[in-house]
Amino acid sequence: MSEHRIALQLLDRSPRAIRARHDLVAALGGTATEPDEGGCFEVCFECNGQDDALDCVWNAIAATGADDHLVILEHPNIARHWEHRPAGEESAAG
Repeated sequence: MSEHRIALQLLDRSPRAIRARHDLVAALGGTATEPDEGGCFEVCFECNGQDDALDCVWNAIAATGADDHLVILEHPNIARHWEHRPAGEESAAG
């Protein structure tokens, strides 16, 4: 494993957004830089590779409910990610 950095953007500076950022970093077990004036920052954590790191951040955003306040600047390659899927539904291949 090695350290990977993923760039994100904080969409607002509300108390809930600040908490969402904190929860995300805690869920990843990593560290983060401070957001710049545009809200951009990086999370740093140990992972097996860059693609795995993107998946971990994607899953941590979903698990912490941070999706209203944070976006990943380098989008993971997840097929049909924009579609709503009820909890527990497997994604279709393709």
